[in-house]
Amino acid sequence: MNFLDKSWTDLPKGINRATKYPYDAPNESFLLDQGILKPLTNTFHLEKKIPILAIGSNRSPSQLLRKFGEKETVAVTDVIIKNFDVIYASLISYYGAVPATLWPVKGSEVKLSIIWLSSSQLENMHQTEAVGKAYDFVEFDYQLLNFKSSYNIRGNIYGYVAKFGALNFNLLDLEVKALSAIKAKKRLIRSINQQKAIKFVANKIFNAKSKKDTILFIDKVISDKEYRLQVNKKLNRIAVQPQSLPWKIINTIQTNSLKFY
Repeated sequence: MNFLDKSWTDLPKGINRATKYPYDAPNESFLLDQGILKPLTNTFHLEKKIPILAIGSNRSPSQLLRKFGEKETVAVTDVIIKNFDVIYASLISYYGAVPATLWPVKGSEVKLSIIWLSSSQLENMHQTEAVGKAYDFVEFDYQLLNFKSSYNIRGNIYGYVAKFGALNFNLLDLEVKALSAIKAKKRLIRSINQQKAIKFVANKIFNAKSKKDTILFIDKVISDKEYRLQVNKKLNRIAVQPQSLPWKIINTIQTNSLKFY
C-alpha cells in the first residue's frame, strides 16, 4: 500500500460525495497523523483510547480527516466481525448519501475497522453522527460480540447504529440490502451499490423516473435543509428494526443540532 497516495485523504466533492460513499479505506491498519497517512506501528499506544467500531465512511482516511482536521491523530485497526452485515440505513445525509448501519446476520463475516479515539475526539464524533437524532451510540457486549482482531482489545467496543433502523427495500415485506462497497464473507443478503440505493430513495420520495430526476433529488437534499428533514421523516416511517438488538443503547448522550443530517 502506498501511504503517500493523496487519493486516500481526498474527499470527493459535489454529487460524487454522495455516490462514492463510503469512500476508499485501506485493507490494513493505519495512522492518520495530523492529516498525513502513515502505517500503524507498535510505538503508538492504544491503551488509553476508546475502541469504536467503524462500519461506513468512518473507516475512510478522507472522512476522518474531514471530521478531525489536521491537528488530531487517529489510529485505525482492522477487525473481522461475525454474525453482522453492513446495510443501508433509512436515512439520508446532508451530502446526499444513504448511510450505513449494522444488521444482525447469523453466519456472515464482514471486514471492518476499529477507530481509537480520545474522550474529546469521541465527543466530536457524537456531533458528526447526530447522536440521539440520526444515530444511537451503543455498547457491544464483549462476551457476545464475535470478532477477530490482530490488535488486543480490552473491554467493550462501542459504535453507532441508525436510530430508526434499516431501509426497507420491499414495503410489502422485509428486505434490507447490504453495501456492496463493504466486503463480506458468506454474505447472506443481497448487496447493491450506493447509486442504486440513492435511486431507490429518490424514486420512493421524489418519484424520480430518470437519472436527471435522481440528480435533482440529490441537489435538493443537499441545498434545502427543510426538504432533507422531510425526506428523513418519510424514511424514518418505513424503517425496520432487527428483532433483537445485540447492543445496548447509551441514552445519556444527546447532540445539539441536526447539522450533519
